[in-house]
Amino acid sequence: MKPLLGRSAFMWLAAAVLLMAPSLLLGTLQSHSSPQNLTYAAQFADQFRNGVVYPRWLADSFDGLGSPVFYFYPPVAFWVDALLNIATFGTLSASYRLSFSSLLLLWASGFAMHAWLRAEKAPARTAVFGALAYMAAPYHLLDHYYRGAYAEFGAYAVLPLAMLAVGQIADKRRLAPVLLAVAYAALPMMHLPTALLISVTALPMYVLYRGVRLGALRPAAEFLIRCLLGGVLGLALAAIYLVPALRLQDWIPAETLWGKYYHVENWFLLTPGRWPQPTDMMHIIACYAAAYGIAAVTVLAVLACGGIAHGWRTDAAFWAFVCIICLLFVAGALPWFWQLPFVAKVQFPWRLMIVVEFSAITALCLMPWSVPSRAASYIVVGVIIAFIPGVAEMARGILVRMQVSLVQQEVPADLKQFEPAGFPQKPNGGYAELGLEPLEGVPLITCEPKPRICKASIESFDRLRIDVDAEVPTEIVLRRFYYPFWRLDPMLPVVATDPLRLVSFTAPAGRHVYHLRRTAVPAEKAGWAISGLSFAFLLAWATASWAKKRAMIKPALPGRLLRGHRR
Repeated sequence: MKPLLGRSAFMWLAAAVLLMAPSLLLGTLQSHSSPQNLTYAAQFADQFRNGVVYPRWLADSFDGLGSPVFYFYPPVAFWVDALLNIATFGTLSASYRLSFSSLLLLWASGFAMHAWLRAEKAPARTAVFGALAYMAAPYHLLDHYYRGAYAEFGAYAVLPLAMLAVGQIADKRRLAPVLLAVAYAALPMMHLPTALLISVTALPMYVLYRGVRLGALRPAAEFLIRCLLGGVLGLALAAIYLVPALRLQDWIPAETLWGKYYHVENWFLLTPGRWPQPTDMMHIIACYAAAYGIAAVTVLAVLACGGIAHGWRTDAAFWAFVCIICLLFVAGALPWFWQLPFVAKVQFPWRLMIVVEFSAITALCLMPWSVPSRAASYIVVGVIIAFIPGVAEMARGILVRMQVSLVQQEVPADLKQFEPAGFPQKPNGGYAELGLEPLEGVPLITCEPKPRICKASIESFDRLRIDVDAEVPTEIVLRRFYYPFWRLDPMLPVVATDPLRLVSFTAPAGRHVYHLRRTAVPAEKAGWAISGLSFAFLLAWATASWAKKRAMIKPALPGRLLRGHRR
C-alpha cells in the first residue's frame, strides 16, 4: 500500500506540473482576477516575511492610499503563497510564485481526494485515478486559467477532508470531530462563498445520509451531535477571519459586491439570454454541466439495471443524486434555493460546480464497474463526447492567454469594492475602475494653514510619523484612506475628509511629533479570542484522545510479546 501511495504521489505531482505547465512557464496568465491576485500576494507575502502573521492592511494598494482587503478576503491561500515565498528565499516574482502556489494546492487536492476515496472503500487503483480526475476536473482548471479564482481553486483541497471527517465521525473515530473542525474552519478561510454553498448542499446532505444509515436512534443522535460540535468548533476556529469580515462591511461599499451584474439569476445555465458578455466561459460551463449530468445518470442507470442489491441505497447512488440536485441548482431549475438567506450573495451559481465535480467523481469511483452493461458503456462515451466542446474551447482560451502573456505581462490592480464607504466612485464603472483621478499628485501630507514644519515619513506597513511645528491649530490631511482602525499617538481625534475619505486631524499650535498607527478594532479582538478558545479546546481534545488511545494500547503489549516469545 505505501509503495503504491508513494508512486501515486509522484504521479499526482507530474500531473499537476503538466496541468499547470502554461502558468509555470510564463507566470500568472491574464484572467478575471489575476491583477488582484498579484497585488494581494505580493504585499501579503512581503508583510508575512517581515513578521506580520496575519496581514490585513495592504499599504501599497490604491496607489499608496491603502486597502483593508484582508479584513474581508480569506487568508489561507495567501498564507500558502507567503510560506512558499519564505521557502524560496524570495527569489520568485509574485507572478511565478502564484503559479507554483497553485501547483501545490492542486497537488494537495489529489492527496485529499485519494484519502476520501480510500476511506469510502474505493479500490486502491480506482482511488488513485479518481484523485487524478479530481485534479484535472475541467471547472477546477477553469477556476485557474479563466477566472483566476486563486482562493476558490484552493477550496478543492479542503472539501474532501471535510467529507472524510464526517465519515470518520460515523465510524466513531475519536479525533474525527477535531478533523471536521479544522477542515470546516479552513473552508471559509479559503473561500467564503464556496464554504457557504458546501454548507447548504453536500455537507448537510452527507451528514443526514450517514445518520440515517446508522439506523438506531441513539447512535444517529450521537453522530449528529458530534458533527454539530465539530462544525461549531470549526466556525469558532475561523472566527479570526469571519467576525471582522461579517461585522465590518460598513467600512466599504459592500453593496457593489451584489450589484446587478452579480445577481445569480443572470448566470443560470437555463437562461442564456441573461448571460453577460462575453459568454464563452458560460458555454464552457454549460458543456461541463451536461457531461456531469450524463455521468450521474450513468451511475444511476448501472445501479438500476445491473442487478445490484439495494443499488439505489448505495453510496454511489447517493453521490449521483447530490450531483444531479446541485446541477439543477446551477441551471436555475430550482430558483427558490437562491433565495435562501445569504445564498444569493455568492454572486455566481456555477460556484457550486466544485460540489458537482466532487460528487460526480466520487459516484463514478464508488460504482461497481464490474457489472456488465452495454448501455452504461454507451453513456460513458456520451460523457466524453459532452466534455469535448468545452475542453476544446477552454484549451483555445488558454492558448490565447499564453500568447497575450508572451507580449504583455499582467499588471497588478485593486478592486473598487475595498475603497472606503462614501468615496465617490464612477457611476456604472467596472469593478476595476477605481476613480482615483482626484487623488493623483496629492502629497503624503498637507497642512492648512501652512506651518513652519509639515512633514510625514513611513515607518512601517501600517505606521506613519508626522512632524508639525505651527503657530496656530493646523488641519493635517494624510494620503491614506480613512478606516476606523486608525489611531494617533499622542491621542487626537482622527476623522475622514469629505468626499475623498482621507485621514485627517487637527494639530494644536506648537511643535509636535505624532504617530499614526493601525490598531486592532473590537471585531478583530473578538475574532482572536473566539479562535483562541476554540484552538485550546481542540488541542485539549486531541491530547486527551491520544492519551486515551495510548493507554488502551499499552496493556496489550506484554501479552503480544509473550505470545511471540512462545512461538
